[in-house]
Amino acid sequence: MKKNRNKRISHFLIFSFSAFRNISFSHFLIFSISQLLIFSFASCEIETSHNGNLDGFWHLVEVDTLQTGGVKDTSEDLLFWSFQVNLLELSDHTNLGLIYMARFDHSDGQLKVTKPCRYNRTDGNEMLSEENVKAIAPYGLNALEETFAVESLSSSRMTLRNGTLRLHFKKL
Repeated sequence: MKKNRNKRISHFLIFSFSAFRNISFSHFLIFSISQLLIFSFASCEIETSHNGNLDGFWHLVEVDTLQTGGVKDTSEDLLFWSFQVNLLELSDHTNLGLIYMARFDHSDGQLKVTKPCRYNRTDGNEMLSEENVKAIAPYGLNALEETFAVESLSSSRMTLRNGTLRLHFKKL
């Protein structure tokens, strides 16, 4: 029984390797690379976003003060909010180099922004505190945690409102 099994295995191996003799090296290489790609894609997990129209690069074009009715046109300022997965980047392209990062959660018609920090790739990000939270005020954020009602959101425009401000954005 064992002898018969070994004979079958040896016939299988001989047949398997003899099949490769008829394949050119280029075909073998293409086959090997395609197998490698299939296994590498199958082994990693691709993180996707469920943010819909929110994901992308938004230009802050107008800030309304709700209590006084004041309106500030910020369309000439280069202040941007960029959303991807659960990370928000706040960038000021007027003053080159100023970038802040924060976490966000978009659900149930609300946008909650938390954990803001000053982006510094060289020395490490610096978490903002109550003393320096004013640094992100030009972006419409006045606290370390802000919750906005999403008044409108389309593929080209967004309006957010909290207790004191209404922020109008245009998507680029």
